[in-house]
Amino acid sequence: MDVKKSDWKMMPIPVEKVDLGYQKVFRAVDAKKIMSGYKPEDMDDRWFIYCEDNWVYFVRSWTGYHIFGFKLAVSPDGSARVVASWANRNPEEYQSKSKGNDIQTINDLINGIFGVERDA
Repeated sequence: MDVKKSDWKMMPIPVEKVDLGYQKVFRAVDAKKIMSGYKPEDMDDRWFIYCEDNWVYFVRSWTGYHIFGFKLAVSPDGSARVVASWANRNPEEYQSKSKGNDIQTINDLINGIFGVERDA
């Protein structure tokens, strides 16, 4: 079952955000997994991930802050390409070290939660 925005209590998408320039193409099977989202199962799960209007949002489960977002363009075969991305830059919600660090975090989350390899 797909995760919905209404499945979690969260704060609004931040006004202070920066374009990440994240670029990635996902195979159809991986795009489907990512777009289905992820709902934390216990307190150790730090992320809630949902998809709305082809935007995939990464939300910190404890605070409800939107940290990352990326938009997918889905091809007829089901594969998907990232066409836009951002990271939260509100210092009260997220303190980033760099865009590179943010991209690494997104890749680690996608790999760890959805089992999608970095160079798939």
